Formats: sequence, C-alpha cells, structure tokens
Amino acid sequence: MPSKEVYIREYKVKAHKRIIHTRIYNFICQACHAAVERETYCTGCPKYGNKCNGVESKCLRSKH
Repeated sequence: MPSKEVYIREYKVKAHKRIIHTRIYNFICQACHAAVERETYCTGCPKYGNKCNGVESKCLRSKH
C-alpha cells in the first residue's frame, strides 16, 4: 500500500492537500488470536486481522 495524497476540505482550517503514509503493525487479532502483520493508513493499532476482520465465522483459523 503506497503513500497517497488526500484532499482535506475546509471546515475549521483552510482546505489543503496532505500526504498520508502507511504503517506496519504487528499485533494479536482479537477474534482469532493469531499473530498478524497488517499495513494500514490508520494512526492507531488495528484490532483485527485481514482474513477475519473481526468476524469469527470468516476466520480460517477458527474452522476445524
């Protein structure tokens, strides 16, 4: 996921463009408890992995 330029519309500040960068987070998924490495634009660590995305029924690890 490359960095991208986004347009910030005017609300309390003057409208401008900004470049946002991705970060790689290593964490434990709350739904399936698997170790996950996820690249995202968010500023805080995500809670769920890419495969299950918080829905335990979609998680490949929980299916036996």
